[in-house]
Amino acid sequence: MISVAIVDYDIGNHNSLLYTLKSLEFDVKISKDIEILSNSDVLILPGVGAFPKAMDLLKLNNLSNFLIEWSSKNRPIIGICLGMQLLCRKSYEYKDSEGLGIIDGEIVALSNNQCHIGWNSINDVQKSDFLFSKGHDFYFNHSYKFIGDKSFVIGSTEFNDENIAAIIKNKNIIGVQFHPEKSQEAGKILLSFTIKKLIND
Repeated sequence: MISVAIVDYDIGNHNSLLYTLKSLEFDVKISKDIEILSNSDVLILPGVGAFPKAMDLLKLNNLSNFLIEWSSKNRPIIGICLGMQLLCRKSYEYKDSEGLGIIDGEIVALSNNQCHIGWNSINDVQKSDFLFSKGHDFYFNHSYKFIGDKSFVIGSTEFNDENIAAIIKNKNIIGVQFHPEKSQEAGKILLSFTIKKLIND
């Protein structure tokens, strides 16, 4: 059975993610214990709230260096919403903040300080086996977005005529700007496919 660890750094919707992953019959744990995390096949980095506080909490829980080292070995990480943004090099939310730097890109506010809340479909940006999401809508709730090298963006969405990176990828590290755990059956399919694909590659 594939083991999945949800990284607990005192922020994020752990419970809804836990129930969703358990319903997919993965062996799931929520932990901040590095030994437990190290013995998992896939890490999931969730997140709700502000980037600077989230990075402070990762450092406080001694998790930032662990995640960087894990990624350097090309071991799988899935970042969700704020978790996706934390994978990047820098954010301008409230102040300039350094991220994990696992995916080279920056996090900037949406145009006119908009907040993108609701269901949107995902468009292909480049050919990828991970674009299993076509034809489904996913739930977004964010006011900042990824900008960076287009080679990292494999899926995008549109909100008020603004293009937003919906799925970013660097080797075995994937970030999704939406919430698959809140996206009903489409989210379950996406999580199941992504986890199995990351393990088998």
